[in-house]
Amino acid sequence: IKACADKLKREMEDFGYPPNFPQTSEVEAAANNTKNEPVEGKDKAKGKKSKVAAKSGTAKYQWQIMQSLGLSDEEIRKFADASYWLEYFPPLTVADLKRMGLHVDWRRSFITTDVNPYYDSFVRWQFIRLRERGKIQYGKRYTIFSVKDN
Repeated sequence: IKACADKLKREMEDFGYPPNFPQTSEVEAAANNTKNEPVEGKDKAKGKKSKVAAKSGTAKYQWQIMQSLGLSDEEIRKFADASYWLEYFPPLTVADLKRMGLHVDWRRSFITTDVNPYYDSFVRWQFIRLRERGKIQYGKRYTIFSVKDN
């Protein structure tokens, strides 16, 4: 969530609001089309009709990914705040799960951020114990746990 929110912020800083992304040249487009052509002796999963090819979108920027979800530019702008993701998507997820027939006690939320202080304190406690036992180390990826906070 944080990484995507940061990408949106960076895209607005770099390309304005709404972003005016650089257009890919026809040469780059042609090069991209030839990459998807099946080549003899290569992995079939990389062919243009593969599942991987079908799932890989054409959106290059986070903003474009959000637009592909049907969101307006004004709505996408709100996603630059990481906490907005936690307001927007959980109700949609619950609705989808209910439509699939999942029966769950929805009275309890298990969002693992400081939005849910009780569950967050449990997760923090676990990370502190794991760090004390040498089971986890500091890394470069975003995590909920912060050495500064604990």
